[in-house]
Amino acid sequence: MTRNRTNRPCATKSASKGFTLIELLVVIAIIAILAAILFPVFAQARAKARQITCLSNEKELGLGMMMYIQDYDETAPFFRAVLNPGDWWTSRMMNWKDFIYPYIKSGGRPYNNGTPYANQGDGGLFFCPENSTSWSGAPVWWDPYSGSGGVGDESTRFPRGYAVSTDAGVNENGASGKFWPCVGDGSCDKNTGALATLQTPAGTIMIAESRLPFPDTSSEFSTYQCTLDGVPSGGQRTSCIQGHRGGFTNVIFFDGHAKAVRATVAIEKDFWGAYGPKGYGSVTQANRLSSAQQIQEWNPGL
Repeated sequence: MTRNRTNRPCATKSASKGFTLIELLVVIAIIAILAAILFPVFAQARAKARQITCLSNEKELGLGMMMYIQDYDETAPFFRAVLNPGDWWTSRMMNWKDFIYPYIKSGGRPYNNGTPYANQGDGGLFFCPENSTSWSGAPVWWDPYSGSGGVGDESTRFPRGYAVSTDAGVNENGASGKFWPCVGDGSCDKNTGALATLQTPAGTIMIAESRLPFPDTSSEFSTYQCTLDGVPSGGQRTSCIQGHRGGFTNVIFFDGHAKAVRATVAIEKDFWGAYGPKGYGSVTQANRLSSAQQIQEWNPGL
């Protein structure tokens, strides 16, 4: 006798269930944790990329500066100059960027008789993307305390961000000694700037990153706290020397090479070339090192 299988009930799969509320919350929590972990990593990667861009630009600026120096009998360009003494601290004042401009592959604009351009141009190699006051909104560099806004340097030709070090030559010539030549002001000496006068060109900072409106800076500004628009006061715990993550800043040395150094180490090892026996001395060096360590940018533990 055969059994009738046609009426045998078929086994059916149970309908699949969706996520429960608890499971959804767990997934959301995992995503939030991953985001909290990865977003700072992405931010650090972007900041590192900007630092690398700034350093790459500095290497090119260093090459341009060295080409100028070689073409002019191993002598540095004027760091400030005017054709007429009455043009001092006006838009007609030139700075070192104007003189090395022909040697730089990209960025900047011609002098234009000192007439400001209507808008900002292409910063190119003169632009550091880490600097928030490179162009519009920052004070004009000859009058940073009045609050009058400018666009870039004195005449919109160049963005800010890189400045020559006026500490250069202090170890060799004393605290009042000047390495950089300039012309047009009573305190200027147009006959300085010979590279041979520096004891250790490869260990002396020539150009540093700066938040100041000026085309020149010094180690002392490592210890000053800048306002958001680059005026050296205000207690922002942000240095007037442009910093990067980990307390680093990019600099160019007088042999043309560029590297990232810790700002406090630059003072401690006297990369600025200013704290020798003929210069400001070890007491000033220790005081400035202590002051720099009170700035959060150089001491993230604060």
